[in-house]
Amino acid sequence: MRIAVIIPVFNDWDSFIILVRELDRVFAGINAAVEVFPIDDGSTEPIPFPAKPIDDLCNVDRVELLSLVCNLGHQRAIATALTEAYRRQVFDIVCVMDGDGEDRPKDLVSLIREHLSYPDHVIVARRCERSEGPAFQAFYTVYKMAFAVLTGRRIDFGNFCVIPAKALERVVHFPDVWNHLAAALVKSRLPIRKVELPRGNRYAGRSKMSLIALVTHGLSAVSTFSDAVFVRLLLMSLGMAGMVAVGLLGVMAVRLFTELAVPGWASTVSGLLFILLVQAVMFSVVAAFLTLAGRSAPGMVPASDALRFIRERTVLAGS
Repeated sequence: MRIAVIIPVFNDWDSFIILVRELDRVFAGINAAVEVFPIDDGSTEPIPFPAKPIDDLCNVDRVELLSLVCNLGHQRAIATALTEAYRRQVFDIVCVMDGDGEDRPKDLVSLIREHLSYPDHVIVARRCERSEGPAFQAFYTVYKMAFAVLTGRRIDFGNFCVIPAKALERVVHFPDVWNHLAAALVKSRLPIRKVELPRGNRYAGRSKMSLIALVTHGLSAVSTFSDAVFVRLLLMSLGMAGMVAVGLLGVMAVRLFTELAVPGWASTVSGLLFILLVQAVMFSVVAAFLTLAGRSAPGMVPASDALRFIRERTVLAGS
């Protein structure tokens, strides 16, 4: 079995070096040819190679650095590396994991063993334990609830996964992979097998994920299901318009057929309800035009567009 391991890296090379050596150790019990592809996502700090060589690897056959021309972001770096692995047409499976230690190498072996039992499935890690603080976990819970309400879907896994060669072609031709891998896997209708795994601890340093990047990452997942979000918001706005119309009829009935009306109240309430009605209708119209315009615009397809972002390929270990 030939295995490609894709690891996006941005200014976190100390953790990456530890990770490669840990991968080399845990792959000792697996009969496979393993190639590791770190993706330099436009790092601003000096890359420590070849000054700090990666040598003495026994079970990892090759480490090849893919350097991007600019910082594309975590998800797009992954999409570019997946396209590179697909271009080579030699790997039986492609594994995606973070390079900071939170995706544990021994758990990658567990995912690969699950693949052997379910070779046609994408195997993903579902976190049964998390290492983040209570503030992050509270925010994440609210986000998952909002995501479910807006999209009608549920995503309870991240990038840590194993993709078989049969599925890789569909993945790299799916435009949404360019923005969010996990959401695209759900939308692609590929069979997915989830494995309960805990999140590990960082090897070194602090996370490079800022609050802005974290929020953008969440919104990218929502945008993958923009059609479903549009339909749900459209139905909500139509429901709101219906309630406003009923309210206007109620105001007219009270004004014309009862003695309960206070001078001036009918026009005030009617004006407010009319403004809400106009806003609901305008929202529906604008959302419809934006969605239709988005559907007609060509999408970014990694299989045909991503490789131009690779500036160079450098072999760090192996041949």
